[in-house]
Amino acid sequence: MASIRKLTDGRNKPWQVRITRKGQTLPPEYFRTKREASAFAAKVEADFDLWSKVLGGELRRHTFADLVDRYMSVYQGKDDSLPARMAWWKDEYGDRSLSDFTDDTLRDGLARLAEGTAKQGGHKVTETERKLSPATLNRYKTAVGTLYKAAIDAGWYGIKINPAAGIRQRKENNSRFGRCLEDGERERLLDACDRSATWPDLGLFVRLALATGARRGELLKLEWRDADLKGGSILLRATKNGDDRRVPLLGEVRTLLAERAKVRRLDDPRVFAWSTRKQEKMQPAERELSAQPVDDAWASAKAAAGVENLRIHDLRHSCGSYLAKAGASAFQIAAILGHRSGPGLTARYVHLVAEDSRDLMESALGGITGGTQV
Repeated sequence: MASIRKLTDGRNKPWQVRITRKGQTLPPEYFRTKREASAFAAKVEADFDLWSKVLGGELRRHTFADLVDRYMSVYQGKDDSLPARMAWWKDEYGDRSLSDFTDDTLRDGLARLAEGTAKQGGHKVTETERKLSPATLNRYKTAVGTLYKAAIDAGWYGIKINPAAGIRQRKENNSRFGRCLEDGERERLLDACDRSATWPDLGLFVRLALATGARRGELLKLEWRDADLKGGSILLRATKNGDDRRVPLLGEVRTLLAERAKVRRLDDPRVFAWSTRKQEKMQPAERELSAQPVDDAWASAKAAAGVENLRIHDLRHSCGSYLAKAGASAFQIAAILGHRSGPGLTARYVHLVAEDSRDLMESALGGITGGTQV
């Protein structure tokens, strides 16, 4: 039977529930109101065998860190930022037993995240004064929800309840389009990229991003085997939405890439191998472990060009904006940029729509990659 009583020690959850049945007493649980306590008691008594395992078994013996470690040991997803979010939750709440990690714990974590400030940068992270966006907070919540869903599906530690299930998503600001490069600053930026003393390939990298709308990571992973210089396209593998995507290469960028192919590295299959001046003198193993030059080179080029408040990801936004101004449909833009959520778009037809849009891309993007090649 259930025993419900109100404690008077000033705690936030004063209503205590103790349940004893078949000679077994479950650990006490606490609630804010008597109604919540009564509802919980009724739920447990309706299925005591299940709840006795949940409340008194493995959930008490294992910690939240155990769950995170187990999940990450088998994680094969493509979200590169998930490990960092999981690491934050583990650092903050890893020592809690699974029985003590509840929806209130999740709410507490999200509140703490909302009070903190965001970080920016790719591989070179810097502090900012900006608060975390609702979209970012939703990603942190989703990380925990995904973790518990996997645990429930796999039957780990007797977990039956997902603490994220009852927490609403924050309303996201869908106007976070970033910004588009203006004609004058685009020319200055490309000239500065061509003169980069930090990374010789920066000019080609930026032009490819502008002309294809490819994400930073997609370009940095691009290999020469996936550059069809004869047919005029590149294949972007394992993109953010999990699909491969083929994008047409425009005339000027296609020519520049063909020229770069003549002097490509033989010890690295990637188009953008790490090849700063200092790294040129390193052995392959040392070069692989050294810092990527993209961030430093990008920051220096922006400063030299007098371009402010522009992220590498905004090159992708700029591509989409140029296409829209040239009359591309939402369907075409979604196909070219690899938006799985495009209107009526399915992965089966993405490459066909993108290829059929080659003339439109040439019209919209053909003149935007000019600059002084050095």
